[in-house]
Amino acid sequence: MDPGFRLDGRYRMERRLARHGRAQVWRGRDELLERRVALTFVPVPHREAALRERIGDAMRAPAPAHPCAVTTFDCGEAEGPDGDPLLYVVTEFPGGETLAARLARGLPPPQEAVAVCARVAGVLAAAHDCGAVHGALTPAEVLLTADGVKLLGLGPAGAVIRAGGDVGDPGDDVRALGRLIAECLTGDPGGPVDGSAGLGGLVAHCRDGDGAGSPSAAEAAHILASWELPPASPAGAERTAGRPRVRRAARLGGVCAAVLALALLPLLTTLSSLRDAPADVVVPLPGGPVRATASRPAAVEPPSTPAVRVVPAGAVRAAAVSALARMRRSLDVGMAVGEVRPGFGTELATLVTALLDEVGGGAPVDLGRRIAGLRSALAGRAPGDVAPARAAGLGSLLAEVPASS
Repeated sequence: MDPGFRLDGRYRMERRLARHGRAQVWRGRDELLERRVALTFVPVPHREAALRERIGDAMRAPAPAHPCAVTTFDCGEAEGPDGDPLLYVVTEFPGGETLAARLARGLPPPQEAVAVCARVAGVLAAAHDCGAVHGALTPAEVLLTADGVKLLGLGPAGAVIRAGGDVGDPGDDVRALGRLIAECLTGDPGGPVDGSAGLGGLVAHCRDGDGAGSPSAAEAAHILASWELPPASPAGAERTAGRPRVRRAARLGGVCAAVLALALLPLLTTLSSLRDAPADVVVPLPGGPVRATASRPAAVEPPSTPAVRVVPAGAVRAAAVSALARMRRSLDVGMAVGEVRPGFGTELATLVTALLDEVGGGAPVDLGRRIAGLRSALAGRAPGDVAPARAAGLGSLLAEVPASS
């Protein structure tokens, strides 16, 4: 495979990023939608019909719906440069730095380490809920991006990388998670972690559990997300170990938003240079419409008679994708620097990302009505939800989206 090869008449190869056995991962360009993508593919000779069928079946398995899972855009089979079939998957290209590279520069602060591990545990839990297993969790599979933490190797792309092989069970992922936490906190995946009643105990149960004695990925995610470092000790007093703060009725949305904000903190230097730059990636967030509170009425799409939903024309679609992607990036940066409250920012980002996914994928959509809904959501914010300058910038980005084709 050489740079410049066009896969399936649409995806142009730019640079190889990694090789996993016979599978390869390339950075490429979607020439139809004009966006950068990652392409994972494996050549399967015609004589290996059974392997070809097994990989094809694995590629159709459900992928976790989680903001830390890499978004899959397309998958299929095409003819390779040598005439053999290529089973391929096209995903977003998150960019960023691997956790392995981050650890090579030194241990991150405990807050950062715990926040990243909480996000990894959360996406593993989502994968296990849909019957998927990662099977090869290491720091090299974790990306620290401008949009937060991303876990590679899940979904159809992971099936291609594994080339139909066995990936183990959820217990293997939990044991690998224990090693990941230890490595982030101590630099040694097999080393002890201080505080047996807290993170030390979690690591031990994850890493050394035999299945029955180890927590699930969801339980680990809850403990990590609710972890609280101890307050600063008075002068001369002995510092005590941190302990988990467990809330019986913790709101999942608030936890996710708080952890996302923590995970973005080490990236502020990078983000400051990208504050309003266009983004090529689309990252779905869980949730629904912006919820009502005592100080903010629910902001939803204004009621109207059923509208005609059309596929936006090429120029309209490109302009909408550009503006919405920059709005999503602006929300992420705003939450990271404290200009957007995480709860409101996550809810608004959910609406923006949903529309971005539909428009970018060529789905029929009434842009005018959907943009009106986003304006209503922004206008319905409570005092302090968004800094005035940030709110003005978000409004300007909405104004760039064409209302019709």
